[in-house]
Formats: sequence, C-alpha cells, structure tokens
Amino acid sequence: MRAENGTRYWAVPGREGFEHILGGLEKDSNTGAISTNPENHDLMTRLRAQKIANIQVPDLTVDGDVDDADLLIVGFGSTYGHLHSAMDELRQKGYKVAQTHFKYLNPLPKNTAEVMKKYKKVVVAEQNMGQLAAYLRMKVDNFVPCQFNQVKGQPFVVEELVANFEDLLK
Repeated sequence: MRAENGTRYWAVPGREGFEHILGGLEKDSNTGAISTNPENHDLMTRLRAQKIANIQVPDLTVDGDVDDADLLIVGFGSTYGHLHSAMDELRQKGYKVAQTHFKYLNPLPKNTAEVMKKYKKVVVAEQNMGQLAAYLRMKVDNFVPCQFNQVKGQPFVVEELVANFEDLLK
C-alpha cells in the first residue's frame, strides 16, 4: 500500500502482512517480491522520481538588491561566504547586485525559475566545471546564465570574484 504522496506506509514490526524485507533488489510494485520485469522497472523508476519531486523544500531567498539588481550571483555549498562578500563589495562600489544560494538541488525550490528569470544577468559561480549551471539550464526553460568556474581545490578569492563580476556589469 502507498500513501497519497507515493511513499509506502511504515512496516511496524509484528504487524501481519507488513513484514519489512531488506535488500537492494527492485521489488514488484504490488507484491513486494523481487522483480526483473521491465514494465515494473519503468513504473518503479517513475514512482521514485515522483517521491523526490513531492519533497517540500523552502523557496530560494535573495539577498542584496532584491528588486532591482543588474546581476544575480548564484552559488551553492561552501561558496556562500565568498560570494556574499563579493556581493557586498560590489554594492559598496555602487553596483546593483543580489545573491541567492541553493541549499536543495533535487528537487529544486519551486520558485527557482521565477528567481533565475527575474534578473538582467545571472552568474553561477562554482568550484567545478559548471554542473549547477548545466543543471539549471536543463531545469529552467530558456535560462542561459553566465558562468564563473574554478577548479583549483582552493576557496574562491573575493577580489577575483569582484573583478570578474564587475566585468559582467560593464
């Protein structure tokens, strides 16, 4: 049996008919027995994806010049402090800049597209080859961000961020 959100009810120990079966093999959607049926695999894959999509995550919040920024800085993970400092320095120089930071990627916050499309320019700053930017392009229709990617194994340097973002604002 499944709950309304697609998850199964807890198998309470000792409750007849609800014995918990351990194992990493895919089970039949109806019986719970191990299944190698291709149609069942398709169904179970879609059910798992729907369960993830049903998870409620908080909306993205935006700091800085929320309503009229010319540039939105986007990040995730441990880059928050460096990106926030870069935003602060740019704002002190008179630029209209905002920042948002992802805490949840799957599912994305429901307001992701709204936030990404609100600003004239968006830069996704990552310490990798651009996986978040690629993911956002895939998930948000007609979204084409600028990218700032470094793969140095070191934290961002705020001065480098400011110089790069300042170039985007000119």
